[in-house]
Amino acid sequence: MTAWRIVIRFLRPRETMAQIPVDPPAEPPVAPIRRDVPAGDAEIAAVAAARGLPILPECAPGVAANLALLARHARIMRGEPA
Repeated sequence: MTAWRIVIRFLRPRETMAQIPVDPPAEPPVAPIRRDVPAGDAEIAAVAAARGLPILPECAPGVAANLALLARHARIMRGEPA
């Protein structure tokens, strides 16, 4: 490609956002709403074992804290008292 053709391609009018075709948004997957988040060491261990996820003993307090925070956020998103 010659330098002149490169310049012409660079300077040609570009498409505006309105001219660019857009696919319609896909429907989000529908998943059942779980209102319960595992709480307590035994329940967390049981849910993790059912999914084949090992939780190291030194990580257990952090996992419990993160799940408690997740449960709080879920209650807030549902409009329930935190």
